[in-house]
Amino acid sequence: MASKNMTTIMALYLTFNLVLLGFTSAQLPVCSLNQGDIRVCLNILNLVNVTLNPQNVGPCCNILSGLEDPVLAVCACDIINASLLGGLIRLRLGQLVNLCPGVTLPVNLRCN
Repeated sequence: MASKNMTTIMALYLTFNLVLLGFTSAQLPVCSLNQGDIRVCLNILNLVNVTLNPQNVGPCCNILSGLEDPVLAVCACDIINASLLGGLIRLRLGQLVNLCPGVTLPVNLRCN
């Protein structure tokens, strides 16, 4: 009888834990770049009269290539929000990322 009672208690305990752990929320990604790293990419993107090519985007590509996709999206939004050129920077950021091997942004990137 004691083992049946213990089995019931363990089943209730495990069920209770699974229910409580099921309600935890995931942490939102945070950009791990410092202001200097963001400024490197922003300086390249703010040069409107300069054509982006693999040579001049190299420093920014090196910074962005070390980021995971969710963090990269947050950092991209930080770069866009740090610029006064907004929409133009978004377009140029897409061009820059296309020149960086192994770096991809989400197709429907939306920044707050």
